[in-house]
Amino acid sequence: MRLLALTALLVSTAHAAPRAFVVASVGDAPAREGPIESRQGEPVHLYAVLQDGPRYYTAAPALRIAGRRVPATRIAPLDFPVTWSLVEPRQHHVATPYPNFGNPAYSNSVLFGPRHGQWLGHDTLEYTQTPLPDAGPVLTVAEARPLDPKLKRNKGLGTVRYAVAIDAPGGRVESPGATDVIRGGISTRVFRLSVRRGDDVRGWLTSLFNVPNVFGSAGQGKSHQAERHQGADCADVLIAAFRKAGHPLPYTSVSGLYTHARVVSPRLLLEPDGFYALTPEGKGEPVTLRFGADVQPGDVMVIDYGGRALTGRTWDHVGLIDADAGTPGVLDPADLMFHQGYLGGLELAPISDHGYAMVQLLRMRTR
Repeated sequence: MRLLALTALLVSTAHAAPRAFVVASVGDAPAREGPIESRQGEPVHLYAVLQDGPRYYTAAPALRIAGRRVPATRIAPLDFPVTWSLVEPRQHHVATPYPNFGNPAYSNSVLFGPRHGQWLGHDTLEYTQTPLPDAGPVLTVAEARPLDPKLKRNKGLGTVRYAVAIDAPGGRVESPGATDVIRGGISTRVFRLSVRRGDDVRGWLTSLFNVPNVFGSAGQGKSHQAERHQGADCADVLIAAFRKAGHPLPYTSVSGLYTHARVVSPRLLLEPDGFYALTPEGKGEPVTLRFGADVQPGDVMVIDYGGRALTGRTWDHVGLIDADAGTPGVLDPADLMFHQGYLGGLELAPISDHGYAMVQLLRMRTR
């Protein structure tokens, strides 16, 4: 009897068409719309929701929509088939035109040549949507684990997005998914789950794994591509982590970081076997930087690969120091550093991956 009444409601009502969306809860909190940003190991319960007028059909025990708790009298069980999908970004152009000739990297600006850095407009980012095995109206996850083999697993850290399709009596109703793209990237209406390692800057940075590299990423404050986990360049991905950790630094370029940082080392030469002083003649004596004293986890390293002749910039790239993984107590090329990879998004890799370069260490001002 209840099913017949619901069928009639979905087919014949004159109000707005039913809509499907995803909500989630962490712990005992009421389920709510995303984004959800959780810590590693926390179970996150995702619920499919079918809204028809004032009624919400879902397995969620409690709902909070638009900041308000939905009365229990307006919530009913969801008894229809549900298909879950994972919505994933491609890390570079595959099916859409390249903004920089011959270069598949996402970019809002000119990458190389005399016009380097000139604004081109928001690039078109690409997404795929892959159905998951039948999971019913509830999907419980504790990791952000992509399906695309080209995306990194990163111990379950990073960002993933979900969509649902509900086969209601009046027809299939789908939540926003891979085709819902706005300026800057995937729509914020597509449910996002971001899993982080911890609550410090380095921890928040891990929530940005699998966010594509977009040279010249753009936006203001919370609408910035990096803050929405749509795309980020090497400087903006770090600024997003600082902001999420409670340090409201402005988005800027690599060179612009100096305005908001303290220099903690001279300019140095990075070589595969260590760091060296930079003299007027070139390579000087080896330099020892004490890990935890001269340099700390969370310091940033600006990098110049080939001088101004390569890009016209003083600095080409930037990373954030994570952990002492080489000679204990000394910063060396075996230590780990986060940086935004060229065609693969955020990476945690040895400093030695950057080869021969000029570098300098900064400490961001967070007070």
